[in-house]
Amino acid sequence: MHLVIGSTSCFGRAVVEALGDAGEPVSVLDDGWRSPEAVVAAARGCRSITVAVELPMERWDPDLVRLAESVCLAAEPTGATILVPSNLYGFKVVYDVPLPANPPAADINDVPCEPGRVRDAMEATYAQLAELHGHRVIVVRAGDTFGPGCTAWPAADMVAAARAKRPIPWPGATDVGHSFTYVPDLARLGVHALLGPPLPRPRRAPDLEEDADLPPWSPLEVYALHGHLAPGAAAWAQLLGAPGARRVARPWLHLQGLWSASHRQIREVLYTWTGAMFLDERESRAWLTGFTETPLAVAIERTLRHG
Repeated sequence: MHLVIGSTSCFGRAVVEALGDAGEPVSVLDDGWRSPEAVVAAARGCRSITVAVELPMERWDPDLVRLAESVCLAAEPTGATILVPSNLYGFKVVYDVPLPANPPAADINDVPCEPGRVRDAMEATYAQLAELHGHRVIVVRAGDTFGPGCTAWPAADMVAAARAKRPIPWPGATDVGHSFTYVPDLARLGVHALLGPPLPRPRRAPDLEEDADLPPWSPLEVYALHGHLAPGAAAWAQLLGAPGARRVARPWLHLQGLWSASHRQIREVLYTWTGAMFLDERESRAWLTGFTETPLAVAIERTLRHG
């Protein structure tokens, strides 16, 4: 049995479908996941736990870290494998080269990023379980995401604009490329990894390799999927069938952030739109033989049809 927490999200629905296609039994927990007792009860007898709850960024703290603690509590006595999607917020600002799937540790000179801090805390919680108890923890990492019913900023706003035949909002320079990952592909990659042999754990970031108290490898099994790289705003707007693109006014976002928690979070991740920031997925693709992405035209059609 495989437990999926948050089966109504875009990622969760795709995980349930992929497990079903593989003939694997699935149970779900969609209500009450904020209760550690409910998570522990739902996970009894399950060989894996997928964390698929989708929340707006302003609700990541404390919900995602508390959920990670509950999932670890549920998995510890059973040895269940954990599958969790993650992002690249909090990465060091390195552009125009593929970013490593396993990011280097943040330092004092990095851009302050609250969503990145939450991501780090969430992954550290899972890493502690893997390191101390030997559990397999699979992280599927992407940049910005889109897909049927996906609510993640900014692609959800772009899709809504395209469906209304309005110019799509573009948070960065309109002539700079950006990658978008189709969420059902990310979910299928996670299930492919879950049911297959493990990827060799990546070595720790160089700034941690010299620590004699730590093993040289990361406790997490990390797969990266940068998805589809759009060369710029006009190209992505054309693919979505929208009448062009408009650059989001950053002063307006900063002003909105004075009283809106959601805009404050968006303001802190705008640095990811300064350059062509995308993940290095070569190792993941080489290891996951037989995995193929959904053709971009099909992914966009499904996303526009279902909103």
